[in-house]
Amino acid sequence: MTSGEDHSSTNRWAALLALAEELRPELHRYCSRLVGSVIEGEDVVQDTFAKAFVALEAMAELPQLRAWLFRIAHNRALDVLRSKAIRAAEPIEAAYDVVDGASLILWSS
Repeated sequence: MTSGEDHSSTNRWAALLALAEELRPELHRYCSRLVGSVIEGEDVVQDTFAKAFVALEAMAELPQLRAWLFRIAHNRALDVLRSKAIRAAEPIEAAYDVVDGASLILWSS
C-alpha cells in the first residue's frame, strides 16, 4: 500500500468518524423505532458502525456516507426483526388438539 493510499484511507476513516458522531443520535432514534426497543436500537447502531468500518476499507469509491449508513442500519434492524419472528416448530402431536373427531375418523380409515 502506498502512502497515497494510506492517506486516502485515513481521510475515509476520518470522514466516517465525523459523520458517525454527528448522526449517532438520529440513527439511534431511527433504529429504536424500527426494532421497538432503545437497547436493541443501540445494538443495531453499533453493528451498523462496525459493518461500515469493515466495508469502507474494501470500497473503491466513497459512497454518500449518510445514506449508506442509514441503509446499513435499516437492513440490520430488519435482520433483528426477522430473527424475532422465527418461531420454534411445534411437534405434530400439538395438531391433534385442533383436529375435530370427524377428521380423525377419516385419517384412521
